[in-house]
Amino acid sequence: MSIVAVSVATTATVLKAKNYKRIELVIDNQSTQDVFLGDGDGVTTSTGIPLEPGERFTLSQHAGKSQFFYRGAIYGIVAASTSDCRVLELEETRA
Repeated sequence: MSIVAVSVATTATVLKAKNYKRIELVIDNQSTQDVFLGDGDGVTTSTGIPLEPGERFTLSQHAGKSQFFYRGAIYGIVAASTSDCRVLELEETRA
């Protein structure tokens, strides 16, 4: 498990890099402005999914189910200044 603080800027910022062992990802917006999320460095405030102040975004794999689960990079961007996010990632630990 890893928890990191990420300062999101007005240019696309990597919140979490691609990780094939990911089983859950939580992004918590601790700032006073919206953070816009996307799956590439081309994310903008117009194309990203808004994460409002105090809101959480969770990606979670359901154990035992055969389904698609996104393990690629997650990017964020803000309209002005910078914003603080906390990112928690859980990984598969089986050998």
